[in-house]
Parts: sequence; structure tokens; C-alpha cells
Amino acid sequence: MKPEISIIVPIYKVELYLKKCVDSILAQTFKDFELILVNDGSPDGCGDICEAYKALDPRVVVIHKQNGGLSDARNYGIEVAKGRYLGFVDSDDWIEPDMYESLYSLVTAHDADIAVCGHVEVMDDVPLPKSFTHEVHVYNNEQALDKLLEDTEIQNLAWDKLYKAELFTHVRYPVGKYFEDIFTTYKLFLQARTTVSLDSPKYMYLKRSDSITGAMNTRKYYDRFCAALEIYETISEQNYPVAEEISLCRTVTEGIELCNYQLITGEKAMNKEYLVELGGFLNKHISKILRNRKLRREMKTASVLIITSSTIYKMLYYSKLRLKGSNMI
Repeated sequence: MKPEISIIVPIYKVELYLKKCVDSILAQTFKDFELILVNDGSPDGCGDICEAYKALDPRVVVIHKQNGGLSDARNYGIEVAKGRYLGFVDSDDWIEPDMYESLYSLVTAHDADIAVCGHVEVMDDVPLPKSFTHEVHVYNNEQALDKLLEDTEIQNLAWDKLYKAELFTHVRYPVGKYFEDIFTTYKLFLQARTTVSLDSPKYMYLKRSDSITGAMNTRKYYDRFCAALEIYETISEQNYPVAEEISLCRTVTEGIELCNYQLITGEKAMNKEYLVELGGFLNKHISKILRNRKLRREMKTASVLIITSSTIYKMLYYSKLRLKGSNMI
């Protein structure tokens, strides 16, 4: 018999954290699931740990593969998953015992395509302060997409959600990209008729300095801009007026942050192609940018200066850095 839920865990160099992660999943009050552990060519003892859990619990499925990155590992899990619903847990995180029972109850009670829960960030074994209302909200397609793009109540994260597996029929995570969740999650929300959100902390997210989402660099800023641009271009072709305005605001913001980062790293480190692409986007959409009600005045001014007088923009930005020590406009 097929399980109701497939829980996919991509694994790479997390020997110190993996047992806590897997134990929290196997201790779920919801029992009808398979746990797919994808060993992404980890050079430490993760593979042996996975096999040990497979011997202990018949719900555990283990995949060993060559290293291909987080997206590739998730995609492998999606390919073999048998559940009606899919969930993801990162291998250095852990979850509350009732997380999947809560999400499954919500998604079935409301005939929803996606259920979302809250999460807590943990640093040095200390949960960072965060308040929760414990309220449940049910959103239609357009409302949920707006919430996702606002990135507050519902965020661009893979692991705090339960999805109908059919949403992934034509969707996979992009291999070789940073911020793969941003590139992917909106595609699932575009398909979802109903999304239900529970503002209660069920997922514990470990903040590690050595993780893939650690220090920013030019490529990370560029990929984040590209993700925002892809969302905007997709949504602008459909009838989502609020989401279009939000996504344009986000794309401009990400683009200017990319520009600012390259100014900070110095002229020699600047990637001309990135800035040419940014300038082309700003120039093409400047009328909509200036009319955008969600975009701060500083961002509109920056957009105009970048496409009309980049030299003046650089001078003003460096002056601001000297005065405020800020790296953002």
C-alpha cells in the first residue's frame, strides 16, 4: 500500500546533525509516511547512518548518488516518492512530533493543495525570539500567491509545507542555482487552488555559518535577482495584479542589491554582464517601476540613476557608504 506522505531529506556532510533530524521524523504522531533519505555523495559517515535507519524502520528508503547539490538530491527524492503528499526536511534541521499530523489534518480538512506551518530559527542551541498567533488562514489561489510573494506569513521555503504530489508533475528544483526555493515554490502556488496556513512553530531551522545559505557573494545576489525576475515575467503574463506589483517591487530591490554588492566589492570584481542585464530590465520597465505603489522612493530614484547616469549613482552610493556604513540603498 502506498504511503500518504513522502518525506524527502537531502543529505550532504551533516554527520553531526543527521540523527537528530531523522529521529524527529520517525517520531511523528502521523505514522503513514515513507522517509526518503537521499545521500548526495556525502564523504563522511552519513551513508552508513542512513543504512542503519533503513535496517531499523521499514518506512525508510535510502538513495545513494553522486554529489549533485541540494536541488538534484530533492529531485531524486521526488522521482521515487510514492506518497499522495510530499514534504521536505533539511538534514540539519528537526521537526516537532505533530508537524505532519497538523499539516495533513489541515490539507485534508480544507481540501487544500498546500499546507504551511511556522518555523523557529535556532542558533547555538538557542531558539531566536519569534511570536506566533496559532491562527489558521485559508487562502484561494490569488490570495496565497500574494502572501507567498510578500514573503512574511508564507515564505519562499520548501520545508515548512506539505504539498499534493501532483503539483510536482512538471516542476523540479533548478540544479546549479542558489535560492532554489524561490525559483520553485511560486510554480507550485500558481497551481494550488487552496492553501491553508497555520501560524504555529512546527519546524526548527538550524542556522549554521558553514551551510549553503551562509555568506553572500556576487553569484548568490545574481541568482536571487534572476529568481525574482523569472517570477515577475511569469506572473506579468497572467491575471494577478497585486502579485505582479509585489514581484516587480521585489525584482527591482534584488537587482539594486546586486548592483550595490558589486560596487562594494570594487570595480575589478564587477561582472559587467550582470549589470547590463539589470540595466536592460530597469530600462524596459521604468514606467511601471515609477508607478509601483509598493516600491520605496529611494529604489525608484536608484532605478532612474542606474539607467541614466550610473556614474552619479556610484558617487551617491559611495557617499552614503561613508556616511552611514550601509551596503544597501
